[in-house]
Amino acid sequence: MTLESRRGRILPPDLDDRTWQDLVDEMRALIPKYAPQWTDHNPSDLGITLIELFAWLGENIIFRLNQTPEKNYLAFLNLLGITRDPQNPARTYLTFTSAVPTRTTVPAGTQAQTVDAAGGQPVVFETDSDLVVLPTELTAALQLPARKSNAAIAGNYRNRTAELIGPPTAHHLIQVPAGQSVDVLLGFTKAVTDPLVLDIRLFQAALPDKPVTVAARFSKGTDQPTAWPALTVTDATDGLRHDGTLRVTVPADWATQRAAGPPATKPWTAVLPAGAADAVTDPLFWVGLQFTAPAVSVPAGADPPPPLTFGIDRLLFNAVSARTALTIRRPEVLGASTGQPFQVFALRERPLFRRPGIAAPYADLHVQVESGTPPVWQDWTLVEEFQTGPGQVYRIDPVAGEVRFGNFDPQSNQGSGSVPAAGSRVRAARYRHVDRGAAGNVAPGQVVVLTTAPDTNLPPGIAAVTNLGPARDGADEEPIEETMRRAPEELRIRYRAVTVDDYEFLAREAANDLVIRRCLPPRLHNPPAGAVTPFQKGQPWEFGGLVRAPGTVNLVIVPDRGFEIPRPEPTQDQIRLVSAYLDARRDLTARLEVVAPRYLPVIVSVTIQVWQEALAAGADTGTIESDTRARIQRFLHPTRGGPEGGGWQVGEPVFTSDLFRALMPAEDIGFISTLQMKPDVPAYHFPPMGPGGAFNADLERPFPLSDFGASVRVADYELVCAAADTAQVVKVQQVQR
Repeated sequence: MTLESRRGRILPPDLDDRTWQDLVDEMRALIPKYAPQWTDHNPSDLGITLIELFAWLGENIIFRLNQTPEKNYLAFLNLLGITRDPQNPARTYLTFTSAVPTRTTVPAGTQAQTVDAAGGQPVVFETDSDLVVLPTELTAALQLPARKSNAAIAGNYRNRTAELIGPPTAHHLIQVPAGQSVDVLLGFTKAVTDPLVLDIRLFQAALPDKPVTVAARFSKGTDQPTAWPALTVTDATDGLRHDGTLRVTVPADWATQRAAGPPATKPWTAVLPAGAADAVTDPLFWVGLQFTAPAVSVPAGADPPPPLTFGIDRLLFNAVSARTALTIRRPEVLGASTGQPFQVFALRERPLFRRPGIAAPYADLHVQVESGTPPVWQDWTLVEEFQTGPGQVYRIDPVAGEVRFGNFDPQSNQGSGSVPAAGSRVRAARYRHVDRGAAGNVAPGQVVVLTTAPDTNLPPGIAAVTNLGPARDGADEEPIEETMRRAPEELRIRYRAVTVDDYEFLAREAANDLVIRRCLPPRLHNPPAGAVTPFQKGQPWEFGGLVRAPGTVNLVIVPDRGFEIPRPEPTQDQIRLVSAYLDARRDLTARLEVVAPRYLPVIVSVTIQVWQEALAAGADTGTIESDTRARIQRFLHPTRGGPEGGGWQVGEPVFTSDLFRALMPAEDIGFISTLQMKPDVPAYHFPPMGPGGAFNADLERPFPLSDFGASVRVADYELVCAAADTAQVVKVQQVQR
């Protein structure tokens, strides 16, 4: 056996992985551009010999470059300004309780913290924006079953308070059949005359072409929910297609009702709890939200369309976003200028907090320079790059927390960016820095203490604060090994999107919660000679609603929502964020489309033979069947499944050999006798459609749906997922050894 001499060492990635052949091919490809008269490209040509010679010399230089010691490699990255990704602040939503009978305002920058029973350092959160707190609390959320949109409210309600409001809050998926409605009834402790603002955070938005219609009602007198009067709703979610608010103003005759209780308390009788655990017996002021899916005409005998699905992560009231990113409370003097060019001043706290989005990410930073007699503090402007000539501007290294000035010399009229006058002081009037990373991911109900910094006051009229849901997204500083791995990609791309790899890399930079990023290049129809097809040669693909014409780039993005969401979808906010980030970096002539995945469900047929001895020892066929179904769902999960458990890639096929390993029972239980799979009707449905609007695989996919077999062929734009659990064919049979 040959031993590897570098075994156990940390091997830095290659700075340049091109080989001799790659260099030769690159230079030969440039011949028609720079020397079109040169037509003899055979190895016997003297010019080709010179190209091969220079390629050999270049390969030797690349080899030596790739042997650079790790210390020099890191120094090289520092020289180029490639730093470790800083820690990311944790984020939660703080819910405030009013102590006064009127509305009160909690200003942005209000801080609240955890209580460490062991006496450790508390985790401090700071609110991102102003919040108007009303003197009432949202304490109940009930969901009714689907009904015809024009039918009266009826049925048994389920208590969804913990999932929608918290604690602890959880992803709650709502499915609304076409032409029907689902009602969510919200209970408040007191009546208010101010508008109620409900902030809806979605983990799965409604489809762009199928918005949800939102209506509202309110409780009045002793009327049942079936007779509640209507309210006017201002919907800022655009039909639940992105995060936003629902605003309603309830009239003065808003009255309390009991959702359950003894007959003497006059509870609801037309709408009852589904079980004892669902009952809400407190008298509350109710607002009913009605979510309606648009009606769809279906030809006779055709299957009904899938229900319109959207997922609510949290339903917020009297709540505001807060992060473990803190604002300094007093101006911080950074030092005095020496009058020399390229001066650098360090902030006391780092890294700087980066605002979401691409517009003014470090707008919280305000740097001032002392000037004049008597001295006054003048604001200087943050810029990305210095422009030639004078200017009261500065640059910032957000990771190192350093303020950098230019080198303009007024005597020679040379340089870029003015230099603060010698002796003048420089200060940061305000900035926001990341205080905690992964340590800020606290559980629900932990942020309960309103705090304050010196010389500031607590918000008046606030009785309590808490986080009804967990804090998320906190991450520590990037490991050095990951920075070293990422550096060659960053050097190659340099924040310009040209190739498909560039788009996928930059999508990760735009939103780090995306686990699948697949860029689809243009593609044209190229049917073989004599093939019968409705598409002409050279016509761009339009399968899955994706136009693959030349000059068009389609980027498929998928976030990770956990195992409980079988088909995760990006929100419209995520799509807009990635689109805006890439628009500033793409080719001017490229037409960019950031889209949700096109899911291809997979049906599995499996027969498991169970030993009679195992059944006699207590094994249960029902348990084995349910466990097998759960394994199928896990294996085919888009972001958590796959052969390695790291999710599937767009266009990746499925093979029974991989699924066999995931479903194989223990040896003392039994064995798999048959295993097959086939694609189900795709979850997407885009023109061109078949007659009557029905799905037509010959028109909507590049190849037809196959029958049960050893694999599932997937189009390059499709992402596999599990078909409905009821569609899986799982058989458990007894067998003797």
